[in-house]
Amino acid sequence: MPEVVSPTGCGAVPLYGIYRDYVSEVFRVDWPGSTHGAAYVDLFADLNEQLVLEQGTFDTVIASDVIEHLHTPQALFDSAAGALSPGGKLIIGVPFFYWLHETPHDYHRYTRFALERMTVKAGLRTIELLSYGGVTDVLSDLATKAVASRPWIANSVYWLTTLMRALPPIKKLGVATRESMPMGYLLVAEKVSPPPSSGGG
Repeated sequence: MPEVVSPTGCGAVPLYGIYRDYVSEVFRVDWPGSTHGAAYVDLFADLNEQLVLEQGTFDTVIASDVIEHLHTPQALFDSAAGALSPGGKLIIGVPFFYWLHETPHDYHRYTRFALERMTVKAGLRTIELLSYGGVTDVLSDLATKAVASRPWIANSVYWLTTLMRALPPIKKLGVATRESMPMGYLLVAEKVSPPPSSGGG
């Protein structure tokens, strides 16, 4: 079976440069009202509903910065579980401490416990669930975005906070608060292979 990636909410496929050397085929999904254009979309669909895809044919499903925009995110987990081949991986990146974006379609922020629950409910197994950021990254990001309408100020704030975060005590604080104040999470889940049939009769 070819290595197939199905990035949901694909937009302008910003991650393509990262995974293109590892796949033989790509199938891209987005919703019809996407503000990111339709040049790369293979299937338009409402990701709040279970997708009608050929079952067990995808080796990897990627949903990066997607599920916070779904009012019914379990549908995506369930769609991925059905579309993945045994041993296939679901990779999800999602923000936690983050500004409102792409409103009004910004519905949720998820803890690791919510992500684990949706994973289990879909019949998948969590391989990794990593937090990223920490209080220093969160404050830097929010401060930069707060002045985003003035690019020269935003650029100055970004570089100033970047320099501050490189200082050993500030860097240590960021690492120490990564679990309690994460900027977001990266989830890797796997479709478990069904047990072999015992045959019999």
